[in-house]
Amino acid sequence: MQEITLAQANDFLENHLENLMKKLTPDSPRQWGQMTPQHVVEHLAWVAAASNGGVKIDVHTPEEHLPRYRKFLFINMAMDQGTKSPILDPDKLPKLKKPDFRSAMGWFWQEWNGFEEFFDKNPRATTKNAVFGPLTESEWRLFHFKHIVHHLAQFGVTTVEAHGLEFRVKK
Repeated sequence: MQEITLAQANDFLENHLENLMKKLTPDSPRQWGQMTPQHVVEHLAWVAAASNGGVKIDVHTPEEHLPRYRKFLFINMAMDQGTKSPILDPDKLPKLKKPDFRSAMGWFWQEWNGFEEFFDKNPRATTKNAVFGPLTESEWRLFHFKHIVHHLAQFGVTTVEAHGLEFRVKK
C-alpha cells in the first residue's frame, strides 16, 4: 500500500464529486451490499452531517485501537465491499428519511456544503467519526474521499482504481 495524499482527496472532492454524484440515479444497479441508491445518498448525507458537527455520534472503536485504525485514512487502501458501519444494523436497512431520491440528494448537498462552511469557520475543530474518533478537516476529507468512492463504486458509477485506491486483496 502507498500513502494517500490530501491533494488526491481534494482533487476528487473538488473536481469529480459533483459529476459522479449526478451519475448516480434511483435506478443505478447495485453491484454489492443491501443499500438502494437513496439509502446510500441519505447515508452519505448523515455522515457529512456528523463531519460538520450537525449530528453528534459516539466513537465505537476502543481508544487504544484508534491510532492503528486511523492509519487506514493515510494509505491508498479502499474500503472492502463488505465493510459494515458500527452504527447501522447489519441485518436491515434504515428507514428512509426523505420522500424521494431527489430530496435525499438535496440533503446530501446541504450537509456537504455545511461541512465546507463549518471548517472554513472552525479550521482547528475536530468532529467525531464512529470508527476513527475525532477527525480534523483534513482527516475528514481523506475519509469522505474513500467513503464516497466506496459507495459510488457500489453502484458502478466509478471504480476505486480510477481514483488511485486498491483493495487489500486483489480481485
